[in-house]
Amino acid sequence: MILYATKLRAFAILAVLLIHISTPLVRQEVGSFEWWVGNVVDGSMRWAVPIFIMLSGMLLLGRGESQLNVVKKRVPRLLIPLLFWSLLYSLWDIRYDLETFSVQQILTDFYQNDVKYHLWYLYTLLGLYLAMPLFKTFIQHGRKSDLLYFILLDYIISATFEVLSSLLDIRLGNGFGYFLGYGGYFLLGYYLANTSLNKKTTNLIHLLGSAALLVTIIGTWFFSAEQGSLNQVFYKYLSLTTPIVSVSVFLLIKDLWNTENSRLTTVIANYSFGIYLIHPMILDVLRGEEFIQLTGISDVTTHPMIYVTFMFIVVLTFSILSTFILSKIPLLKKFV
Repeated sequence: MILYATKLRAFAILAVLLIHISTPLVRQEVGSFEWWVGNVVDGSMRWAVPIFIMLSGMLLLGRGESQLNVVKKRVPRLLIPLLFWSLLYSLWDIRYDLETFSVQQILTDFYQNDVKYHLWYLYTLLGLYLAMPLFKTFIQHGRKSDLLYFILLDYIISATFEVLSSLLDIRLGNGFGYFLGYGGYFLLGYYLANTSLNKKTTNLIHLLGSAALLVTIIGTWFFSAEQGSLNQVFYKYLSLTTPIVSVSVFLLIKDLWNTENSRLTTVIANYSFGIYLIHPMILDVLRGEEFIQLTGISDVTTHPMIYVTFMFIVVLTFSILSTFILSKIPLLKKFV
């Protein structure tokens, strides 16, 4: 049993919550105390989504599962929730203005991946699932050195594209960087799970990961101060620093924490998909005018550390409860 996979999944979803909770803080005045709290929290958690994709590659690419089975069973497990939550969030976002309801607009937003900010991940994972025969062929017939070469090439190209796009405002066409980049994470998860690295290499990766984390936080401040508003070049999942931090986190938990999981860790990991899908709705409620007027708690009026802690506890709790309830309803459990 791969015990560390459960921990990675649980920690990754907690990190996703912290990213989305801290977002309003990094939208405030650059360099303010509130901004710095948001920057440290947000910048430190950017490994979350890469870890999820790496976990998928690690658990799926080594299987002898046919692509027909993937299309018949695994794809619907993503596609059905994507359709359901896209419709639900489309209605949710116009809940105060229902007369603007438009089937054409809902379909357009779905086609353009413009329904809710977190659903892009399902689109990405669907693409990776459909392209799985390519990755499996590479793994089965290529050497590990070839696999490592592709991963490194992928990192160089994707990071270069992201940095140039963000700093020089160069727009890159055809989505090349995105397909290559997330496919690289998919292969990286398999490679790290099935490769034994010596202690010297591992220590070097952790050293580089620590440096990359520092560059993310300080670099975000530097470029944001220059720009006068948040610059997310180092926040991007395919950028220069995030892949290095992600590899370090993966190896840290794999090598040092492959132990029995607590009940709470297991519950969070098992409910991670539902938590991911539901939590933006809960965040919307907590950031709504009604809740702020009732409690006085907001990213502007509340001490930022108290705000992050409070929001994290409440969002996690209600996300778990909501997922638990939905998982017990026969007609709805397929959506979480």
